[in-house]
Amino acid sequence: MPAHRFFLENFSSSQLAGDEFHHLKTVMRARVGDTIELVDGKGTMATATVTSLHSDHATFDITHKRHVPPPSNSIILAQGFTRPALLDWIIEKGTELGATEFWLFPGEQSEKKELTPNQLARLHTLTISALKQSGRLYLPKLEIKPLLSQWKKPTGTLLFGALAPDAKPLTPTDIAQTIIVIGPEKGFSKNEHTFLEKDLQATGVKLNSNILRSETAALCALSLLCCPKN
Repeated sequence: MPAHRFFLENFSSSQLAGDEFHHLKTVMRARVGDTIELVDGKGTMATATVTSLHSDHATFDITHKRHVPPPSNSIILAQGFTRPALLDWIIEKGTELGATEFWLFPGEQSEKKELTPNQLARLHTLTISALKQSGRLYLPKLEIKPLLSQWKKPTGTLLFGALAPDAKPLTPTDIAQTIIVIGPEKGFSKNEHTFLEKDLQATGVKLNSNILRSETAALCALSLLCCPKN
């Protein structure tokens, strides 16, 4: 059975505390001498042995450590604000699928126009949980962006989910940075659609032959982009 995995941001520490300690002691019921895995979200994974358990922390000794280079391609999901439950789903599953960054922005037709600090903290926690579950070693970044009308053309290939019948299907690429923009539940406004095409020079792409909900479109796009190219 593989060792249970825990998140430790700073490997210079030999203690596990907070939520990760609670999971270790209360959920996993770890004992002194158990082997665990530690990841820092920056490409390093360590195998460690639990050496002590206390009321608020555990200590460990690292027995092996390895580092892997970051992904060669950056795949960014730019997602319009949705309802919190849907955004939780997108961030969690998007992390599992391999998104390297999430750009979250208020769409003109978004029901919510901002995220609270607590909501952002929850999304960060979801990325950590999905990182550990999926076996990834790099934690995706979360960034809040302004309205699309305030964007400048970013570096890389900029795509957006389109319903136009002549839109080309979305396929994986070898481009260093790909950004896929998905609108909120009610989609892009007419002004946003025009701004994406004319000002940001974004390319509309077809994700599916059916009309998808925002959360489905986001995960469908990531599934297509993160799939290794044959």
